[in-house]
Amino acid sequence: MKITLVKKIKEDGKECKKCLQVTERLRAGDELRFIDKIVYADMRDPDSVGLRLAKEHNIDIAPFFIVENEGTASIYKTYMELKRKVLNKGKEPEKKKTSKDFDIERLNNEFEAKTPQELLEWGLKEFHPCIALAWSGAEDVAVVDMLVKINPKARIFTLDTGRLNPETYDLIDRVRERYGIDIEVIFPDAAEVEKMVREHGVNLFYQSVENRKLCCNIRKVQPLKRMLSTLDAWITGLRRDQAVTRTVLKKIEVDENFGGIIKLNPLADWSHKDVWDYIHKNNVPYNELHDRGYPSIGCAPCTRSVKPGEDIRAGRWWWESPEGRECGLHVKPR
Repeated sequence: MKITLVKKIKEDGKECKKCLQVTERLRAGDELRFIDKIVYADMRDPDSVGLRLAKEHNIDIAPFFIVENEGTASIYKTYMELKRKVLNKGKEPEKKKTSKDFDIERLNNEFEAKTPQELLEWGLKEFHPCIALAWSGAEDVAVVDMLVKINPKARIFTLDTGRLNPETYDLIDRVRERYGIDIEVIFPDAAEVEKMVREHGVNLFYQSVENRKLCCNIRKVQPLKRMLSTLDAWITGLRRDQAVTRTVLKKIEVDENFGGIIKLNPLADWSHKDVWDYIHKNNVPYNELHDRGYPSIGCAPCTRSVKPGEDIRAGRWWWESPEGRECGLHVKPR
């Protein structure tokens, strides 16, 4: 295995700040010894080795790492990704686990009658630390509680679209404090958001389904795609009773929308009541909006409270037909 670190030299001849920081982190962890070569993308020289490598691998950021192993080159855009997947205290990187390594049908038969905790234990055993829970800041906080009790170092991330309710942000902080954990907050690309708002307006989603899906794609789907590209598996709080689009949900799926990554849905067979029984029994912190008639919570402009007797997802994109009310994170490819 050979690791190349590509660093950037700015137009003023100085090394970029992030490059200096990465070098310091490698040095502090006694990991510089694992770097076989350091080359520079010199912005003053289009023919510099680093710029040629960046162009070859279609990379537009620096620093980044190129790991060559048995004739295959893999790109790592951050130090943490390299550390997690490659360095691992100097050991050879483990083979990335994919859906081809598992009999998904057999596993679904095996886990259908088992508890969410049993599925989470299996997922952590097979994939940790390359598995993480995508937490929406809503009732799937029950999965946060289960996960942390199994492994306090289990990874949890949330998508901050920039349009969440204040109560959701408050819950994120309360969960961090309650469990003493780090929650990875993933943001959309600022330039893409600015372009969308400039061209279509701030509340474009009310104008058409196409505009709403555009907004969901930029604020949710693309950031999720970026995050999942660093993982081997992910966990959700999806349930079959949440929507007509989720009735055939499996506990273990191959998510073709995101490159065939393994997707675990430990609450798939739970009901709305099951979730809330767990939350109350275990004194799990939850979003205050649930007490105000919000059984399902998303972005503030696209979520309203529901009336007694309405479907639990009736408050999500309520101006659209129920069959199409998905943001793109959990749709089945056609």
